[in-house]
Amino acid sequence: MYSLVRVLVSGLLLLAACAQPVAPTGGPKDTTPPEVIRSVPENQSVNFSDDRVTLTFSEFISLKDINNQLMVSPPLSEQPDFQQRGKNLIMRFKEPLKDNTTYNFFFGDAIVDLTESNPLAAYNFTFSTGPVIDSLSLAGKVINAFTRQPVKGALVMLYDSIADSIPYTTRPYYVARTNDQGAFRLANLREGEYKMFALSDLNGNYLYDMPTEDIAFADSLVRPYDLSIFQGPSVGVRLPDSSVTGPVKADVAADSSNVADTIPVSGTVQVRDSLSPDTLKAAPLRKEPSYILYHFRESDTTQRLQKGTVLRQDVVALYFRQPVKSLQLRSLKPEMEGDWLLTAYNSRRDTVTLWVPNPVSDTLMLEVTANGRVQDTLYLSLIPPPPASARGQLTVPPKRKPTLTAGISANRIKPGLPLVITSSDPLVSLDTARIRFFADTLSLKPELTFADSLKMKLMLKYPWKAGVPYRLELKDSALVSIFGYPNDSTAFRFRALTEEETGSIKLIIKAGGNSNSYIVEMLGEKESVMARHVIYGDAEIDFPFLSPRKYRFRAIHDLNGNGMWDTGNYLQKKQAEPVSYFHKETELRANWTVEEEWQLD
Repeated sequence: MYSLVRVLVSGLLLLAACAQPVAPTGGPKDTTPPEVIRSVPENQSVNFSDDRVTLTFSEFISLKDINNQLMVSPPLSEQPDFQQRGKNLIMRFKEPLKDNTTYNFFFGDAIVDLTESNPLAAYNFTFSTGPVIDSLSLAGKVINAFTRQPVKGALVMLYDSIADSIPYTTRPYYVARTNDQGAFRLANLREGEYKMFALSDLNGNYLYDMPTEDIAFADSLVRPYDLSIFQGPSVGVRLPDSSVTGPVKADVAADSSNVADTIPVSGTVQVRDSLSPDTLKAAPLRKEPSYILYHFRESDTTQRLQKGTVLRQDVVALYFRQPVKSLQLRSLKPEMEGDWLLTAYNSRRDTVTLWVPNPVSDTLMLEVTANGRVQDTLYLSLIPPPPASARGQLTVPPKRKPTLTAGISANRIKPGLPLVITSSDPLVSLDTARIRFFADTLSLKPELTFADSLKMKLMLKYPWKAGVPYRLELKDSALVSIFGYPNDSTAFRFRALTEEETGSIKLIIKAGGNSNSYIVEMLGEKESVMARHVIYGDAEIDFPFLSPRKYRFRAIHDLNGNGMWDTGNYLQKKQAEPVSYFHKETELRANWTVEEEWQLD
């Protein structure tokens, strides 16, 4: 009897091993995705009351990145459990479902066949726990407010509450995720008005609860529409008043060109006249509305000193989270009074460089007050540590002489612009007798002035002529820094750019006759700003002596006139300042003059 049992068990184990799905070998490559041949319940079922859904496929499948691919709307508190039994996929719910609610399960590309991982693309399963499947839709696009580029992977969420606090405290009623083009579609929606909010959800909890999460929002409540109205022709369809929402600042445009899965339409749809129920009235077929949401990161207005570090001996940098409006620095130990330091800000005013020309100690205890609030007390060494490779060895202190750099590229200077020599440290003296300037071999007397109050930028003005070689010589001790160190001898050789080797662009801007403030920027590679102009209304801007290449142009609509782009604020119902990009790149070749006309919105 025992032997018989062993034989039966061995046989069952052998059969189980034979039933294990494996990828076949040989033959042509499989390119066909799996198909759903049966489901319990059926897709689009109503009155669903079970705790699981079973999908049966045409072949063995596997799940790929299901936790990130699956989108459930309305969201569940916990992801469903998935089990595979042969060609069946069982989705089991861990929580009770809401009554009279249409649930939509978007699998993305998570379902793939076992052999070649061919995805069942964008598979969607829908059921209702009530007697009706909701069928209205909303579609649109999320784009970055500053770069105007599509935002991939953002959650677009609808709430049935109008409370401003709802994105902070409550999971959405409906949710969708943007695709690679930033497009989204919310389907199977119930009739009503909703607050629409987009979120780059960094911690995956469907709540706006992190300052580094980017957001977008519609200024007005939105109403979903019947998609069949825009995908006619259809007979006897009444066009509801709410089928197209009114203007939304966020924007809503009757344009489907940027929406995923939207069908371009034309022609007419038959609409039943509300005054004559038995009379059909022909009306032009409209394109599906598209909501455009502008994505931004709110400014963290809390000022913080992020760090302080020594750059080189007696030179310190302070790094702040936000631009510094006012700054007070007090030396606690040793105590120093009067003009014991010099300060300089970067262009954003969030980094401050400090020079301590006459320190009485190698260390400094510094109280930092920014924007009227004490930020921190720093204990700093004014002598940088030696490199790790040199620790424990006798090292030669680095030279403290000022470093000089010229503001020219490839030894070329633009006619009409001064030559600017920048020193690494503020200067206290300038000996013009030790500076020589040559145009070819002709010695000239240079016109030298300082362009800043710290005397770090030495400016040479001259009417440069094309093709003439220039040379500026600064002999040793021509300049002396605040630390008392003179410069080493150095020379700068350069030529003026010519029209034959460069081109020019004239940008004619039409602003609709208004006098609003715009910041117009010429962009180079990686959107680096090469030139910047502030205009008020219509203007013509010349960009001369440009290197042959492609250029782009950007205009910031400076609504508050503060000379910079301002982000939005959700609770204040303030959108980010609009940004426009010229519709194409401008290609410039040597000895060309290109004229472009730009109609700003």
